Amino acid sequence: MKKLLLPALLFFCAAAAQAATPKSEPLPEELRLLSKKGIEAIYAVDIPEAVKNFSAALEKYPEHPYPHFGLAMAKWATLEYLEDESDPKLEKEYEAMTDRAIDTGKAWLKKHPGDANANLCLGGLYGLRARLAVLQHRWIKAYFDGRKALAYMHRSLKIEPELYDAYLGLGMYEYYAGTLHGAIKVLASILMKGDAAKGIEMLTLCKEKGYFNALAAKLLLIEIYTTTGSPYVNSKLAVKWSKELRAVYHNHPQMHFVEIVSLYEDRQYGESRKEALAYLAAVNEGKPAYRRRYLPRVLTAIGTTYLVENKYDEAADYFGRAAATLKEDPKAHPARWGVWAIVRLGNVHDLKGLRAKALGYYKEAKTYKDEWGFSEAISIYLKQPFAARELPGQMPPP
Repeated sequence: MKKLLLPALLFFCAAAAQAATPKSEPLPEELRLLSKKGIEAIYAVDIPEAVKNFSAALEKYPEHPYPHFGLAMAKWATLEYLEDESDPKLEKEYEAMTDRAIDTGKAWLKKHPGDANANLCLGGLYGLRARLAVLQHRWIKAYFDGRKALAYMHRSLKIEPELYDAYLGLGMYEYYAGTLHGAIKVLASILMKGDAAKGIEMLTLCKEKGYFNALAAKLLLIEIYTTTGSPYVNSKLAVKWSKELRAVYHNHPQMHFVEIVSLYEDRQYGESRKEALAYLAAVNEGKPAYRRRYLPRVLTAIGTTYLVENKYDEAADYFGRAAATLKEDPKAHPARWGVWAIVRLGNVHDLKGLRAKALGYYKEAKTYKDEWGFSEAISIYLKQPFAARELPGQMPPP
C-alpha cells in the first residue's frame, strides 16, 4: 500500500458546490478562498504561506473544522514534502493536531448536523489519520479510522450529492481495498471489500469535477497508473499528465519526481535518468524547494535506471552515494531512500555473483529501525539472491 506520491492534501474535503441544498450550510466564501490559497501554497511547497492563510482562517472562524484541518495539513506537508516521510517527531505532532481537529469537527457537527462541508471535512480528517496509521503499519487502527472516514463522506454526499471532492476519499478506499494482497488481503476479505475499477471511476470524477481535490485525484491516478505489475497500469497517460503538471509546477520537486517515476514505468529509462540528473543538479545548486534532504531519493533513482540497464558499476556508484548520506548527520533521522539504497547495493552485488557482499548490505539495512516496511523484502533477499528476472521492478521503495 506504499504510494508513489501522496499529496499533503490527499483527503482535504472542502466543498466544490456554490449552491447548497436546503439542508446544507454553505461554506463561507472568505473561508473557502483562504482554504484555497492555503492549498495552493502547499502544492507550491510554500509551507509558511499555507500556515499564514490557514491561521487567518482560524482567527476568523475558530469553531469551524476547516482551519484546524488546514493547519494539520501544513504539518503533514512538512513531513511528506520536506522530510520525505522520515521524521517520527513530526508524525507525533501531526497526529496530535489531527486529533484536536477531529474534536473541533465533532463539536461543530453537534451544532450543525446538516453541514455537508463539515461532514466531508471530518471524513477527511479520519482518512488522513488512517493514512498515518498505514504509514506506520498499524493496520487495525487504519481500518477503523477508514470506516469512520467513509461514513462521514457518504453522509456528506447524502446531504449534497454534487460534493465531488468526496469522491477522492471514497475512490481511494475502493481502489486500495480492492487491490490488497497477502495477509492484509485475508484480513480485508473479512472486514472490508473494495472495487478497484469503481475506485478509479470515482477518482476520475473527482479529477474532472472536484474543486479542491482535482489535482490530488490526478496525482493519485498517476500513482495507480505507474504501479508496477498492476492490471491498471497506463504509463503513457501517466507520462502525459506528469508533463502537464511539470508545465504548471515547474519549480516543484515533487511534481518533478512524479515525472521521473512515470518515465521509468514507461520504460523510458534514458529520459528518466536525464530528468533525475537535472533534479540532482537542482539539489546541488541549492535551487529553491530542492532540499538536500532529497539527495538519497534522486541518487537512488539514478542508480535504479542504471540497474535496469544492467550497468551494475554505475548503479552501485549512485546507490553508494545515496547510502553515504546516512552518515552525514548521525543525529538526523535516517531517510528511507538512503536505507533502501543499501538494499539496492545488495541487489547489485547479488547480480554480480558476490553473494557474501550482498548479504553484508542486507544485514546493514536491517540494523536500521524499519519504519517503512522494508523487512519483508530484506528477509527474502537474505534467504535467496536477488535475480535478474526481478528487473525492472519499481523505482520507489516498497
